[in-house]
Amino acid sequence: MIKFSPREKKLLIALCVLVAAVVLFYTVINPYINFRKSFTNSGDEARLRINELESIYAKYKNTQEIKNNYDRLMKGNGTVLALVEDNANRIGVFNSKVYNRERDPVIIQNKFKKVTTEVKFEGIDIKAALDLIYSIENSDKFIKTSSLRISQGVRERSNYDITVVFDSYMSVQP
Repeated sequence: MIKFSPREKKLLIALCVLVAAVVLFYTVINPYINFRKSFTNSGDEARLRINELESIYAKYKNTQEIKNNYDRLMKGNGTVLALVEDNANRIGVFNSKVYNRERDPVIIQNKFKKVTTEVKFEGIDIKAALDLIYSIENSDKFIKTSSLRISQGVRERSNYDITVVFDSYMSVQP
């Protein structure tokens, strides 16, 4: 058997302690540290994903509200002509109405119906015309003004002849 001096025994013990420390570090401590880092990172990543899902859900709810509002507006069964007549009576320009034409409805993608209505007023002032257009566009129906033509009136210089084209959209009932 080999005989070690006391100095060599101390160096051998120190070497064994060092090897044990390295083995302990790479088998126990380092995996634990890596696990903690990955656990923390996965928690942060999960929070980011949850925030992203919440923002997507908020956008979805907003889009769904807008769609429901449009669906509600498009279910209106009344015509634009009745709406124009009611608002013209309310504003006081019903007697100035010259004509109204409703073109044949156009079916869009088998789901929606577009009706174009042309209305002409003679000898009304601009404020009354703007009030009429505003009240029709802000009614509870899906209507937009697609054309507005204003020309100076023949009888009076302060009044105008106005031709308005409205497009109304409705859902086609199956």
